[in-house]
Order: sequence, then C-alpha cells, then structure tokens
Amino acid sequence: MEQIAIKDKELLEMKADHEHLKGKLQKFEKEKTELEARVVELCVEKKELETSKENHGYTMLEIGFERARKQAEYFYPDLKFDNLDPIKVVHNGTLVDDDEVDVEGGVCSSR
Repeated sequence: MEQIAIKDKELLEMKADHEHLKGKLQKFEKEKTELEARVVELCVEKKELETSKENHGYTMLEIGFERARKQAEYFYPDLKFDNLDPIKVVHNGTLVDDDEVDVEGGVCSSR
C-alpha cells in the first residue's frame, strides 16, 4: 500500500508538472504567433521604406533636372527645351531611352 501511495503521489506531481508545462507551451505558442505577425509587419514596413527611398530618389532626380532645364532656358531663352527628358541619353547623335544603352555606351542587343 505504501508503494501505491508513493506512486499516486508521483503521478499527481507528474500531472501537475504536465499541466504547468502545457500552460507554458500555450503561452509560448501565443508569443510565437505574435512574433510571427510582427515579423510580417516589419517586412511590410521595410518594403514600404525601400519603395519610399526609391521614389524619393526619383523625385530628387526630377527636381534637379527641372532646375537645370530652367537654368538652361535662362541662359538660352531663344532655344526650345521641350524635348528634354530626364530618362533619355544621347547616343550616336540620337536621343534614346537610358535603358537602351549599356554601361560601355553601346546599344543593348535585346532591343
């Protein structure tokens, strides 16, 4: 009988430990879910910031180009600057899109 009582006591302790660990597991699973959601939020925020940074670069390019165009109009009021385009480059005496010319200045073969 004494051994049964000891085993019953051990069993009760194990059940209490099991319930305690089960509660901890639920807490950790909840924290894991919250952290996963936070990671997704941070990824979205990072992407938005990257896009914002890229758009800011384009905006600054556009502002600088417009300033240069206005200065050229100031110095050369008789010339027309309507055909100026910030994404065009002069290649072999022709105005072409910037992405049509490779780094060495040759026309891309894919076009």
